[in-house]
Amino acid sequence: MIPDILRPDRSLFGRRPVPGISIGQKIGGIFVCVLILAGTNVVMVRELLRDFNGVAATVNVAGKLRMLSQRIAFATLDSETKKRSSLGDIERSLAEFDVALLALGEGGTAFGHDIVRLGMVHAAPLGAVQDQWEAYRANIGAFLALTASSEGRPARTGLESLALRQRVSDGAARLLGNTEALIGSILIENEQAQSQALLNMYGLLLLDGLMLLAAFGAARRQMIKPLRELSRHCHELSMGNYATRVAYRSSDEIGRLALAFNDSAWRIAQLVDHIERDRHSLSQAEAMFRGVAENTMVGVYIVQNDRFRYINSTMAQMFCYDREEMLVRLGAYDIFVEEDRQKVKESTSTHLEKHVDRVFVEPRGRRKDGTIINLEIFGSRMELDGEQVTMGIALDVTARKEIEASARVAAVVYQNSSEAMVVTDPEGVISNVNPAFSAITGYSAEEVIGSKLSLLSSGRHDKTFYEAMWNSLQTTGKWQGDIWNRRKNGEEYAERLTVNTSYNDDGSIRCRVGLFSDITQRKQSDAFIWRQANYDHLTGLPNRQLFQNRLERAITRSKRSGQSMALVFLDLDFFKDVNDTLGHSMGDELLKQVAKRMSACVRSTDTVARLGGDEFTMIIGGITDTDVVNHVCEQVLHELAQPYELGEEAASISTSMGVTLYPQDGSDAEVLLQNADLAMYAAKGNGRNQYCYFTPIMQQDAHGRRQILRDLIVARDQQQFVLHYQPVVELATGRVHKAEALIRWTHPTMGMISPAAFIPVAEDSGIIVGMGDWVFRQATRQSALWRTAHHHDFQISVNVSPVQFMAEGLDHDEWLTHLQQLNLPGHSVVVEITERLLMDANVDVRNKLLAFRDAGIQVALDDFGTGYSSLSYLKKFDIDYIKIDQSFVSNLGPDTDDMALCEAIIVMAHRLGLKVIAEGVETEAQRDLLLRAGCDYGQGYLFSPPLAAEEFTAFLASSE
Repeated sequence: MIPDILRPDRSLFGRRPVPGISIGQKIGGIFVCVLILAGTNVVMVRELLRDFNGVAATVNVAGKLRMLSQRIAFATLDSETKKRSSLGDIERSLAEFDVALLALGEGGTAFGHDIVRLGMVHAAPLGAVQDQWEAYRANIGAFLALTASSEGRPARTGLESLALRQRVSDGAARLLGNTEALIGSILIENEQAQSQALLNMYGLLLLDGLMLLAAFGAARRQMIKPLRELSRHCHELSMGNYATRVAYRSSDEIGRLALAFNDSAWRIAQLVDHIERDRHSLSQAEAMFRGVAENTMVGVYIVQNDRFRYINSTMAQMFCYDREEMLVRLGAYDIFVEEDRQKVKESTSTHLEKHVDRVFVEPRGRRKDGTIINLEIFGSRMELDGEQVTMGIALDVTARKEIEASARVAAVVYQNSSEAMVVTDPEGVISNVNPAFSAITGYSAEEVIGSKLSLLSSGRHDKTFYEAMWNSLQTTGKWQGDIWNRRKNGEEYAERLTVNTSYNDDGSIRCRVGLFSDITQRKQSDAFIWRQANYDHLTGLPNRQLFQNRLERAITRSKRSGQSMALVFLDLDFFKDVNDTLGHSMGDELLKQVAKRMSACVRSTDTVARLGGDEFTMIIGGITDTDVVNHVCEQVLHELAQPYELGEEAASISTSMGVTLYPQDGSDAEVLLQNADLAMYAAKGNGRNQYCYFTPIMQQDAHGRRQILRDLIVARDQQQFVLHYQPVVELATGRVHKAEALIRWTHPTMGMISPAAFIPVAEDSGIIVGMGDWVFRQATRQSALWRTAHHHDFQISVNVSPVQFMAEGLDHDEWLTHLQQLNLPGHSVVVEITERLLMDANVDVRNKLLAFRDAGIQVALDDFGTGYSSLSYLKKFDIDYIKIDQSFVSNLGPDTDDMALCEAIIVMAHRLGLKVIAEGVETEAQRDLLLRAGCDYGQGYLFSPPLAAEEFTAFLASSE
């Protein structure tokens, strides 16, 4: 399309000019005008010159009259004295004067000049000259006559001659004056004529200038200006302004030239526009080709003479080559695998020979690294620079073929998938379903296609649920979640639904695809799993995980409401005894009843949870004072203390509870749980069967335990531990062949620390394992020395913590190897254990005890009677000694319960073949009672306190 600015203005073309005055005629007219002006000038100059010549001739004649008059006078006067002049000369002069005077007066010829009659302005001076000439002529005549007649009469003629001479002289003088006056008059007229001539000349020059200016203006307007404008437009046209137009209109050659220029400019503009459009189209086509070629995802190539003339970057990347490398080094067929090269070449050649414009082949290509790809090659024959070339595209269809294979598989999957698939339009109208859809919903494809998906709605979900679903679909194009729907038979089912949206290229929705599966059973399983994960399977109470979550939420509610919250930590007292005596099934039944009783004691808004074993917690929220907490705790104490019917058996337990408050005692769940645990242990320490509120002193005690733990680690590394030995005396003989090794801690700042203060910490932290190993090795080394120095059957007792037995740190094989290295028999060592170890004994503990027995190491049951003493343990494990706890010995007296218990223990032990050692013997009376009861050994301050090794050596020496 031609831009509007380049469209011709037809008003500048008008009609074709009617033949009129041509530029030649205009120039001719101007030339004629100039020629006429020049002729006029010539005529006028000629006339002026003629006037000037006439005036000059007149003046000349007048001047000659003046001279002639004087010459006549001189000639006349000379004629009297000298005969040099003749009368004929005077007469000719007189005649010439008459002719000249006549010519001046009436016009004519005088002295060879054409004289114009003097004007009336000269009448007076001319008349004076004529009058004086008449008198002067008469005097001349008289004088000449006198002269002629005086020859023979000189006396008479002399006077007359003198008088005539005088008159002639006077007449010549007057005639001279008159002629001078005439000349002056003529000169004045001449000056006036010159002035007038100058004025006429000036007028003529002005007229010439005006005529020339008019001629120039006409020439400028008719020729110069149009030509200049035409020249300017020609320059603009040459500079590329194809919209320039000459506005000059005329019927002459310049007008026709302007029309021709405008028409040429329009045609040039059209031609340039076509050229520009062609060039733009060519550039655009080239840019489009390069843009498409360089940005397309397919390879583009041009092949000439079996070599690449052009490839795009995609083509080079497709085969892992540099572009230059493919253009320079590779032939067009080198990119194909060897087996396909000839086939591609033959196919291409055949198509080209048959003048088939298009070629399509599906060969395999080989990349630079040797990998093989599947290709689709499209080619077209074309001519480029006069030569035949093949231009086309190459597609790497390896992925597509894999996708097609996958699509075929997907189609099979779609039809055979156990997952239901449904396709809807943007409005939710079903357009396609797979067989699994029908299997799950009960609707066939024919029944649902064309219907809205809402026909499956179960009515369980409210409007908000569906609004959220559609909002997600509108904003993100996807939604995933669980939804309850209804089958054709009316049965509700749960499905896990995933909806994705497919879009058209313009961004509009093409369809929505839903994928769902029936998760009804999974929902039920998940609910069961969730309950299993969050509830204690035995009691049905929340477990530790759900308790933690509810505790966090209770803290949040309390923070928001400003009310306090209480956390109660419970531990059942003597529950292990029930498990051990009645069995774990009865213990489980007891825990169930405990859960029911506790749940009955709290409000519906409170939480009762089981953390594990016999540990329970209660979360009591929304409290304004501790009365509510006290009431709940007292009620729980009362209810849990009531007897439990466990089958045919009955059991009673108590509970110890620790109470902590939020926010008074702590600001987070972890701190509150620690505080409640400390308070619970405080309740146990106070005698059990009670509740105790957390106080900061408990935290200080806990801090003290942590400090002891840190110091224990340092003590272990710095060897601050020492062993003291307390003798075990044979009561019947008083001999000392046994001793118990007791660990002591000499703290660098606190001095000697009691084992009761650090042994529990060592057990809780696991340090007891290494500590116990050190005690065993140290004690056995000392025992080896005493067996050599004092008695070959000397026996040392070593306390072994249950933690040591249950941990992997106690390696009984290493202990036995250590004894062999010291040449000590197994019976030289007694391992002291507690009843708690036997109650919690597992297979590993039993194996270790049996290994000690097989090696000859004896076992003593420490603190017998303080725990749950079971004869089955004594029978199951080979126990060699029973140690009566000092709590029975300290109040020992005749006919006391403690005495009866001691006697019973001693008799039972002896019946089982066991030896008895009584601890805490401090008086002789206690020793005597024990001796009469048949007790074998005694140990206590009556005999000796625990002694250092050197002191104990001295004690052995003195006892001997």
